[in-house]
Amino acid sequence: MKRIRRWWEWYIETRAYVVHHAAIPKHEVTEHQKCGKKVFADGCGFYKLFWVFLLGSFYGDLVETVFCRVTVGEWMSRSSLVFGQLSVVWGLGCFLLTLFLHRLIGMEDRYIFCAGTVLGGAFEYLCSVFTEKIFGCVFWDYSHMRFNLNGRINVLYCFFWGIMAIVWLKILYPWMSKGIERIPVRLGIVLTWVLVVFLTVDISISAACLFRMKTREMGIEASNRIEQYVDEHFSSEWITKRYRNLKLVEPAKDALEINFGEPAIHGGKPGE
Repeated sequence: MKRIRRWWEWYIETRAYVVHHAAIPKHEVTEHQKCGKKVFADGCGFYKLFWVFLLGSFYGDLVETVFCRVTVGEWMSRSSLVFGQLSVVWGLGCFLLTLFLHRLIGMEDRYIFCAGTVLGGAFEYLCSVFTEKIFGCVFWDYSHMRFNLNGRINVLYCFFWGIMAIVWLKILYPWMSKGIERIPVRLGIVLTWVLVVFLTVDISISAACLFRMKTREMGIEASNRIEQYVDEHFSSEWITKRYRNLKLVEPAKDALEINFGEPAIHGGKPGE
């Protein structure tokens, strides 16, 4: 209990310091304009949100990799893309939390928790629907857990999103924002657009790999140079190794299924 109390006191002190010393983006812009200071990624615009997405993707992948090592006992790739260690789900999560909730930095924790729980749950559900409908595969399945919705989300992880929203807005984001703004303006702009091109290519190839893996399973031959390139460089075995939790599924049922007790059974959707 003493350790928990010390952690809680540390959190309260850190939160208070961040709220008072790390200005809210709108106020930052006003102060910079008054003193004529030109800052890279000022406020909460495109450049700031892009770097939040990029860094959130990298650190999210790192956290999941370490978590799997501790809980499962082995190192496994948690990246969403074929190149680089980037988890798009984490990056988009940080992006959305920042975009929609950064104005709540000064509000009490309970309001941020509720907003983060709802936003995070909706985001995770839509990501699951998107990957299943577009690529015919899922990266996670909570059918074996209680209080799940169609196996796509569950109450426990929605609460984790709420906790993450508090920690993100009160501690992590303000410090990350300050760090991003320390990048020289010209270097930041050039580097941003180089990374935009890289991520566009990376996401496109990753999507093509997932789509082609599904069509290969259906016995469809490559019909163009892109599909031939994917077949030559990204076999189904390579993709399966890269995405350890990837499961190919049949089209999911449209009916809403809420499970409060025993594991739910979805049409053709395998458990983890």
